[in-house]
Amino acid sequence: MGHRLRPTRVAWLLAVLWLLAGCSRSTPAGTPTIAPASRTPVATPSTSSPIATTAPTATPGNTTTSFAYGFNVAWRGDDQGEAFNQQTAALVQGAGFGWVRVQVEWSSLEPQPGQFDFRPIDRLVKVYTPKGIHLLLSVVRPPEWARDTTGQELTSDYMAFQRLMQRLATQYRGKVQAWEIWNEQNLAYEFGQGNAVRVEPYCRLLKAGYTGVKAGDPNALVLFGGLTPTGVTDPHIAIDDVQYLEQFYSIDNGACTKYFDILGAHANATLNPPDTLWPDNPGPGPGWRDHPSFYFRRVEQLRQVMVQHGDQRPVWITEFGWTTANPAKGYEYGQYVSDEQQAQYLVRAFQIARSQWPWVTGMFVWNLNFSVLVGPNDEKGPWSVINRDWSPRPAYRALQQMAKT
Repeated sequence: MGHRLRPTRVAWLLAVLWLLAGCSRSTPAGTPTIAPASRTPVATPSTSSPIATTAPTATPGNTTTSFAYGFNVAWRGDDQGEAFNQQTAALVQGAGFGWVRVQVEWSSLEPQPGQFDFRPIDRLVKVYTPKGIHLLLSVVRPPEWARDTTGQELTSDYMAFQRLMQRLATQYRGKVQAWEIWNEQNLAYEFGQGNAVRVEPYCRLLKAGYTGVKAGDPNALVLFGGLTPTGVTDPHIAIDDVQYLEQFYSIDNGACTKYFDILGAHANATLNPPDTLWPDNPGPGPGWRDHPSFYFRRVEQLRQVMVQHGDQRPVWITEFGWTTANPAKGYEYGQYVSDEQQAQYLVRAFQIARSQWPWVTGMFVWNLNFSVLVGPNDEKGPWSVINRDWSPRPAYRALQQMAKT
């Protein structure tokens, strides 16, 4: 989670994930049993960060719930990464959480038309499915052969994306419970090589993705890709997330809105406590307090767009969190959040959603364990709820002890 524009923090790691794997296909899954209703790169853990064999014990009785308590997790997709993934899964279970969110790139899933490599996902499923941990996979970024060279579209071949999503949903029927179509598509970088953001292409992409997923697994959930929280409205940089959503709902009198089951949303609170919201109840500062995109409760404004259009479907907050002291440029606000405040704010955010927002039925903390992968100056580490040596930070302990109903 970043500042208002939220620069992409995992592109290089995502590339590593797929470079570590070869080109084989997995065995199709069987018929699913779906319970009611996660950026995930891969890298080799530091040799100074040993992988433990057990996670802290969860509070008894916290693991059975219809609410999706989730983490964004770092993982490994190579054939040497099972110990890393097992340790990560143990931490998810140890916190009493039942979901993880990861991100995969279309460009690596299908580097050439019709040539698929799903082995890294196979390895992920192998670890999480036997533990009863549900998976939300966010699919992003087209391969070169499907990239739109005009800068007007998210891909030059929406039918190819539909075929990919049908193949994925069929392959992982009952093993991947939810699919998120793209990520932060209101950001020019995520729209494609910095091209100006346009809303209509996402309608076409979402329709293709939804149609493909439902053809492969009618029980799988399809999420609208979470928008980056921003007050900037310059299509060459970003479109304000609330304005983007309003435009999306207005396309062809709402015709695009039928192609998702759950609205994904991102909430970047910077240094502000979760109960605050500008202008009526602004955070204490200094700075990062004069626009609602700096607040966790920005999600309420996204919900209002849905309500105004008569949409009562649920929302999942697929990324939210607080960074502590952060050396990366643009994340200076982290110095005003202590380890203890990070813990308190995360728990309070869940409490707000569970007690005040019945329309939120899932939340995914950014993040669980990127700290074990990245260097000391990388912005992703201070958001993590565990340390570089896999030991729990106060935030992990607080989430572990938090009541989950």
